[in-house]
Amino acid sequence: MIHDYDLYDKRFREYVASTRSKDDFIQEHLDLKAEHTFRVVENIYQIARNSGLNEDEIITAKLIALVHDIGRFEQFIKYRTFDDSQSVNHAELGVQILKKTGFLKELDKVSELLVYEAIMNHNVSKLDEGIDKNVLHFARLIRDADKVDIWYILTQRDVVNKILNDISQEKSYIVPDFILDAYRKGVTVPSATSMNDYRLLRLSWIYDMNFPATFALVLKRDYIDRILSKVPRSKEKEEIAGIIYRYVHEKAGMHQEPSQRILPMQPQ
Repeated sequence: MIHDYDLYDKRFREYVASTRSKDDFIQEHLDLKAEHTFRVVENIYQIARNSGLNEDEIITAKLIALVHDIGRFEQFIKYRTFDDSQSVNHAELGVQILKKTGFLKELDKVSELLVYEAIMNHNVSKLDEGIDKNVLHFARLIRDADKVDIWYILTQRDVVNKILNDISQEKSYIVPDFILDAYRKGVTVPSATSMNDYRLLRLSWIYDMNFPATFALVLKRDYIDRILSKVPRSKEKEEIAGIIYRYVHEKAGMHQEPSQRILPMQPQ
């Protein structure tokens, strides 16, 4: 059980301060990652609270969000990239850092292991439904909170993987058949070769979101429309937009008041 979230918040801020770099390029990216972390903490708080979790569960969720990307700082300092495929698995590195620094030393072993396992599962391509149910529950929470912030970032600026860094904005755009087919089948888009592909790929994360409160949150913040507005109009885009809105409204429609406990929905 976690009694003092503020202790870990202070400890995290001290860790972030210890990674400061004189290299402006590195520091800019470290600042972005710290800002991302605190937004994910707020997201997970909103999702957990509006899903009826009790106070202990909410604090646990916030702690997981606080440290879920702690490996990103050392990763970028050493490799100058956030691309795990070009460097290291940032989740594994994060757990190593937490253990090495004794970051969670006040926790009982069960709670400590829960935090580690949730971190290790926050960036896997697909959750293993056979893992411990408590770990699965918190892994779903952090994955949802993380995705919501990546959607926020997409409304603010273009964020792309290394493979897309040199791709210019398309003046015209035809939705590839494989992307339209993914939405028609209700599965996540597997790949992207352009910025607009990437936007539609990220929006297909609706099929990997778990809580009604998550869908309600993205609707409240109008992220879907703000991201879709960047994609040139076409009949294929309009079909995809319709699929997205029908799906998200249906899932958000299951949202209940905080006093009513909501269990995570099964993945699609």
